[in-house]
Amino acid sequence: MNQSTGYPLSPTIVHLKRKKQIDSLRVFIKDVREIHAGEYHVFFCSGNRELTLKIQLPSDFPTQKPLIWINPVIQHNWVTDNGRIMSPGLVNYSEHSDLGQIVHSIVREMKKLPEIKSYPNGERSGSETFPSASQQLSQQQYVPIPPFIPELESLSKNQIKNLSEHEDILHQFVDELPQAEAVATDVKNHLDNVEKIARNIGDLKKTLTNKRQLILQHYERLNELKLEWDSSSTQHHNLSQCYLPNNIEFFFFMLQESLRQAATLADEKSEEMAEVFLSGQMDVDTFLSSYTASRTESHIRKTKEEILHKQLQELQRLGY
Repeated sequence: MNQSTGYPLSPTIVHLKRKKQIDSLRVFIKDVREIHAGEYHVFFCSGNRELTLKIQLPSDFPTQKPLIWINPVIQHNWVTDNGRIMSPGLVNYSEHSDLGQIVHSIVREMKKLPEIKSYPNGERSGSETFPSASQQLSQQQYVPIPPFIPELESLSKNQIKNLSEHEDILHQFVDELPQAEAVATDVKNHLDNVEKIARNIGDLKKTLTNKRQLILQHYERLNELKLEWDSSSTQHHNLSQCYLPNNIEFFFFMLQESLRQAATLADEKSEEMAEVFLSGQMDVDTFLSSYTASRTESHIRKTKEEILHKQLQELQRLGY
């Protein structure tokens, strides 16, 4: 019966819809094998595991949802304890759903897990390993509780009664179970990992202390360099002020005035020497030597003064 209309579908329409869904499955999944009418197997790999999806199509499929199991059973939110798949596509299934897309999403989801813990024949083993505390502290995993205990089923009624009446015998029986031994081993491994992490934290604290001390030393050195930089900057600023255009012009002016005064003094000195010579108080050789030196000095200073005057005029012409 069609769920959307409430009227039964003809066999031909049901057959065509069923065939369309199976064709969609073969389009989306390459390795599909028909075991017998209404049952198909899909083979694929996830990590180092070879997995199989067992797909059973009810006689009134696609009106009724398909049943899908995975073998071996894996730990996943979509997988029940007996290996049945309850993916969102199956939970929200309607006759308009696409079987190929549903199975394809299941296979894609299962392939995301690099290491899938599987249990042969749907029984969970108590000896498998789980992520250590150092690898996944925030999502701690433990040995799962099995749905049944084979060792308990093999006991007789009297033995079971004996266990229920004697707590010490019950404790001994539980301690000898493979699942209990696996839990003890798992706890020991976690404790070892916690101790290892604690040691690593201690080493990291020492490293952190050394790094902090090194940073403080670098910070002190940075402050020293900053003081040196401030001092050098102040010195540079003072020196740069001396070479500003206005200061350079003033410096040239003062130097020119100094050279002019020095040349005047040299001229006056030479005139005094001439007067002394004319008065007969100085011999010829001394006069020639002193007078020539004084006039030469005066000439050099006047030449320098003229050069500075031209440079000062050039600065003024250039806008300085």
